[in-house]
Amino acid sequence: MPKAKVNGIDIAYEDHGEGTPLVLAHGYTASKEMWENQIEPFSRKYRVVVYDVRGHGESEAPPEDDPGYSLDTFVEDQHALMEHLGIEQAYAGGLSMGGMIAMRFALKYPRMVRALVLCDTAAGHDGAGELMRQQWEANHDVVAAFVRNQGVFQAMRNLYAQRAQAMGISRPDQVPAPILQHLERLQQVSPDGFLGAGRALRDQQSVLERLSEVAAPTLILVGDQDFLLVGSKAMKERMPNARFTLIQGSGHGTCLWQPEKFTAAVLDFLAEVDAGRPVVGREER
Repeated sequence: MPKAKVNGIDIAYEDHGEGTPLVLAHGYTASKEMWENQIEPFSRKYRVVVYDVRGHGESEAPPEDDPGYSLDTFVEDQHALMEHLGIEQAYAGGLSMGGMIAMRFALKYPRMVRALVLCDTAAGHDGAGELMRQQWEANHDVVAAFVRNQGVFQAMRNLYAQRAQAMGISRPDQVPAPILQHLERLQQVSPDGFLGAGRALRDQQSVLERLSEVAAPTLILVGDQDFLLVGSKAMKERMPNARFTLIQGSGHGTCLWQPEKFTAAVLDFLAEVDAGRPVVGREER
């Protein structure tokens, strides 16, 4: 697996296909493997770059208290990786934490973003995001001790079980295979990366009121049962020229819950951008 030394740490990445670059950042506790169902169809037309955010996957995981765990640093890591790969402009996207990285990247480096894909994400601590921040503050010490002793998988499995129940899923055979694979990979998540990136999410500053500055064509995509649906709708209100796509039958992680719908929605959006056609509007899939 190739790695690039950026900002003093090793970042693992994959580079597939040819064409306009499409750089994708994954969600919290995930890895570049989160995109495994999209890489083949996306790379038929685009140069697809996926990477492990610092503290995740095969990238380096500094100690929990390292100041590099911040969304601003994650943005600089992606910038340095793109420079390493000779990418001057790309379609930039991400899911959840990855979307938070992508929108901030577009705000800081607008000339490097040809289009923006924001999936299952929010611009700050609004709605359920604020509740999560409060829960992190209140439970940090207990959670930190637990993941150090039991691992991230044990800490997260109950959360995913609760999300499944909220969607009416009570049996393992009802859970899509990509979700189960994601859960298995949680056993390899670094406690330092889990806690450090969690702090980065907790400490983020909202960029909601700055989203009107984004000139690039933008796709805002979210599952109909995602806890960040409210945050995604708030983003659309600040970005009237963006396309808002609601994926039916999906919780948080649309590329895992509904990979075919997700892939088709992103490819259709990028095809419109490629053709120079307007992308504004709302749709359901």
